Amino acid sequence: MYQELNTTLYHGTASVIQRVNVRLGQDRKDFGKGFYMAVSKKQAIGMMHKKYREAVRRSRGKRDNVFTEKLYEIKLDRNQYSYLKIKIFHVADIEWLDFVLLCREMGGVPHNYDMVIGPTADDNTAFCLKAYWDGLYGKIGSNAAKGILLNNLETENLGVQYYIGKQKVAEQLIASINEIDWR
Repeated sequence: MYQELNTTLYHGTASVIQRVNVRLGQDRKDFGKGFYMAVSKKQAIGMMHKKYREAVRRSRGKRDNVFTEKLYEIKLDRNQYSYLKIKIFHVADIEWLDFVLLCREMGGVPHNYDMVIGPTADDNTAFCLKAYWDGLYGKIGSNAAKGILLNNLETENLGVQYYIGKQKVAEQLIASINEIDWR
């Protein structure tokens, strides 16, 4: 899936970013609470639109012009990679799924990696995970149930994400973050 680590990534959001703050990330996400970046500009734009719709929906009556759609291009300092503890998932397999299940179940950052790179669980993820945790795919934790879950996630269609969960790592690794036109 990846030949080498990317240094240009993208982040789509419904807010202005002056400086990356990993503590503002949502909890119980694929690789933990933190800051996520996409390899694909198209994937980041999709996340930007999704975050915008969620912000408007949660605003309960505020006009949607209070929110904004922003796409950022992020440059990483390649020289910092050698100092990091990086976990790379080349495919969405059982190992990847176990890691995602751990992070989504435990919340916070339940691992000691500085950066995690791997497939992005798609929009059906929450629905599929609920079905898994409800035992609809079979015994929770069984390889059979995990196999059904992986199949339902349509892993062959997943994008690639980079994750940072430590503020110190974000400050050292992110060389620049600039808003770019997404239209």
